[in-house]
Amino acid sequence: MGVFTRIKEMFRARNVDKEKGTVSRTIQTLALQDIVTYDLEDYIVIGKIVYEDGGWEWTVYHLEGENNKRWLSLEEDDEWIIGIYDKSRTPVEEPGNRVITYEGTDYQVKESGTATIKEAVGSVGASVGQTVQYWDLADTDAQEKLLSIERWGSSLEASTGYEISEKEISIIAGT
Repeated sequence: MGVFTRIKEMFRARNVDKEKGTVSRTIQTLALQDIVTYDLEDYIVIGKIVYEDGGWEWTVYHLEGENNKRWLSLEEDDEWIIGIYDKSRTPVEEPGNRVITYEGTDYQVKESGTATIKEAVGSVGASVGQTVQYWDLADTDAQEKLLSIERWGSSLEASTGYEISEKEISIIAGT
């Protein structure tokens, strides 16, 4: 029995609703220490950032698995848009509004701006009130591959990912 299996069993034992016997969590109510299972892998929520740009908000959760860390993004735009991202080690340049080639794929900017951190908890490397310039890009072919570029001060960070469905995720409340 692996470490994550034991942790999941512990959390299941604690997830008790007074009437139904279970606690229900959704992607919109994720909290620190919750367990997210995606693509047959378990992750613990170790951080959360809420960004705000001109009244528009979106949330990103930092997930830690046995072998890697990922970012789960959540944005409401007529419906919930969920993305899963992996931080890239490949150097990136500021895209402006042009098509860029990154790791062999051409990407076009879909959204960009400057956001303020409204909430930052856990292991996220950001603080409330901090600002970040961002670019959200999609591949120019099928628009299935996503690239997120953020400028934190003088540092550029890139993450690659793709959209997923809420049905692909299962959540166990950790607290």
